[in-house]
Amino acid sequence: MKKHIAVLLLASLLLTACGSAQTDTEEAAQETEAAVQTEAETVDPIAGRTLQDAVPELDFGGAEFRSIVQESTPYDIYVAESTGDTLNDSIFNRNKTIEERFNVVIAEAAAKNHGQIASEVKAVVTAGDDAYDLVLGQMEESGKNALEGYFRNWYDIPHVNFENPWYPKSLVQDGIASVNGKMYVAMSDLCISYAEQTWAIAYDKVEAENYGITGVYETVREGKWTIDKLLEWTEDIYTDVNNDGIKDEGDFYGFMHSATGCHLAAYLYGFDQRTVDLKDGSPVMILNTEKTVSIFEKLYQLNQNPGTKDYAGSSLRVRDLFPAGRSVFATMQMQHCYNHMREFENPYGIIPFPKWEEAQEEYYSIVDAGCNIIAVLMTAQNTEMIGALVEALSAESWRSVMPTYCDITLSAKVARDEESSEMINMVLENRFIDFAYLYDGWSGWTFKLDGFLKKEGAFASTYAQQEKQAQTYYDKVIAFFYED
Repeated sequence: MKKHIAVLLLASLLLTACGSAQTDTEEAAQETEAAVQTEAETVDPIAGRTLQDAVPELDFGGAEFRSIVQESTPYDIYVAESTGDTLNDSIFNRNKTIEERFNVVIAEAAAKNHGQIASEVKAVVTAGDDAYDLVLGQMEESGKNALEGYFRNWYDIPHVNFENPWYPKSLVQDGIASVNGKMYVAMSDLCISYAEQTWAIAYDKVEAENYGITGVYETVREGKWTIDKLLEWTEDIYTDVNNDGIKDEGDFYGFMHSATGCHLAAYLYGFDQRTVDLKDGSPVMILNTEKTVSIFEKLYQLNQNPGTKDYAGSSLRVRDLFPAGRSVFATMQMQHCYNHMREFENPYGIIPFPKWEEAQEEYYSIVDAGCNIIAVLMTAQNTEMIGALVEALSAESWRSVMPTYCDITLSAKVARDEESSEMINMVLENRFIDFAYLYDGWSGWTFKLDGFLKKEGAFASTYAQQEKQAQTYYDKVIAFFYED
């Protein structure tokens, strides 16, 4: 794409120069070269990214950059050595590039589970200890830590520019992830886990064809991939493979999912429906709408279809059973595809979560709350180094690590065709995050959504039971952002 744009731009400029008697040939050539260079640096295909960060050349005198990270995803910030694995080596080279640029040492991260990180954050700050420069913790736990006052406002950290493409575009939208000029936890392409744990849908191409399902990618491209299309394609696909008269994991289905927690929130956000909005600085519950009632009625219908198997509370069973050939479609995190489907014999594709209706402008995805988000302890001292390294590492990840992850790791080892690579890029480009999800802290709406599916027509009564508690919680969240 970049080459084609550059050629067209060059041709256009040359035609203009040839048509003007007053334009010097040398000046026209210089102008053309500059314009093409500008275009090359700002056009953003997943590969060939060249946009640079604006961090000045700083020397931190060999200082250590210390971090604490979830033990499940330590590679977001650190890998020990070059191993020959393409993704590992791209992270290793990213870190070496930044170490040499700023004269720092990116130390091996302290790797702990999400609960231990939350406890460590409290202990370190309470003791007034400058133990870590960066915290890469689990979303729910870190969101809770933030509201307890343990993290600095990212807008007070120098050199960080959230307008840059290595941060999710939804992160800086007003009332989305930052409130009253404050943001205590953030996302960036520094964290591979933010890509790995993105929710999407995988489908078995062989079984789809067996059941007459064709043109899946075309349906997505045309904006016609909706919840109704998913129902249409999968509702009657069911085989009692083990002949026991019970819908269990030994059978074959049109669709498998796990309609709880973040998995269920992926539908809600995918349908362009959020839980809480801000109006004049106050949280407003926007979950109780006609659309949301219809959404949960539709999801209840989906679960009642013969062709659907809901492994409620166990997305790992979906992850394991799809590559065992147990369904046509299944919800998946990107990492599930990479880590658990290498031996799957059938060709398969990856597509976004469906829209609510065709009129919806975009497909949206969310990332599981198990991913790392980044934060700076209140006791951290060298904020200039922290900001410079976070910005530069994020930019370098966007330029080199993410293209490796998308184009090589996913496309070559997972998707197996160029069209699925296109779909993957679509999924990652439209990841959505807002303050209600970031700061859910186990007390917001995210982990209460499955109550709306307990029985038919359960929305009104369940919402009435939960509304006061949710409103009280989000009132406290917003009050925190408006404290002096």
